Amino acid sequence: MKMIKPAFLGTLMVPAFMFAASAVNAEETTVMEATYLTSTPENTFHADSLTGNNVKSTVEDDEDIGTISDLVIDEDGQIQAVVIGVGGFLGMGEKDIAIEWDSLELTKDDDGEDYVIRVNASQDALEAADEYERN
Repeated sequence: MKMIKPAFLGTLMVPAFMFAASAVNAEETTVMEATYLTSTPENTFHADSLTGNNVKSTVEDDEDIGTISDLVIDEDGQIQAVVIGVGGFLGMGEKDIAIEWDSLELTKDDDGEDYVIRVNASQDALEAADEYERN
């Protein structure tokens, strides 16, 4: 009779363990379904709308003071900074600096199609800034 109790309890425990294992396994294999876009949502833009654009100085009468070469984006998809090539001549001797996104003024041009990017700094100030080193 003593042998029947452990065997009976063991028989009851096997389904419980199988249920628990399948519940854990189900959590691990849950994959979120992809969401697709068919057009650009309002108040958004593509990265190539910024990269390659000149940055203008609000201090020096909208003079071009650098060109955006890259964006620094955090894991939440928010732009943290733009990398701007400043100084040099015809791309030689140019250095990259990074300016925080919140330091930029982003407006549309007169046609309303392209972005105009301005920063409240002079070209001398940007050239004196520490170089940005991408890790």
